[in-house]
Amino acid sequence: MYNKQRTPIPNQFLAIIGFISTSFVLGCLLYSYLLLQELSTDTVNPNEVCEKINSLKTPEYFAHGILSFALVLRGWWIVGLLNFPFIFYNFAQWYDGKHFLVSTLIFSILSQELRIIKAKASFCIILVLYFIWEWISWVPPKYLRMGKGYNVMKNIQVSH
Repeated sequence: MYNKQRTPIPNQFLAIIGFISTSFVLGCLLYSYLLLQELSTDTVNPNEVCEKINSLKTPEYFAHGILSFALVLRGWWIVGLLNFPFIFYNFAQWYDGKHFLVSTLIFSILSQELRIIKAKASFCIILVLYFIWEWISWVPPKYLRMGKGYNVMKNIQVSH
């Protein structure tokens, strides 16, 4: 894959930021999903579940914004634009004040929240697989000599 430097920020640094923020968002989503699944089986207190999920919402939205910004800076426009519906949904929820779960209404929106979490988590898993594929198929730039940088492990330089 062609690795053109588009910003003064190194491409690998942006890829690592994207991977870390995707992992954080995925962790928040999986934890929220597990809490809502336990709530659907009525084994936990709805107040505690809403409190735990609400404490994750703002950091999740912030990490999702960082992820989109890193993807666009990295030059992955398509992946960054595919992130836009989730960013827009998060912003719309936050702007309307519907981003926090209320314990009295949680059972009426439980299935909707589970579907949204599944969609976001599926997208994040696809992003993680995409990042791994990018790292595997990374081609060192012309200015790196053999034995320097990321091609030290295989000691070969792959070209397309």
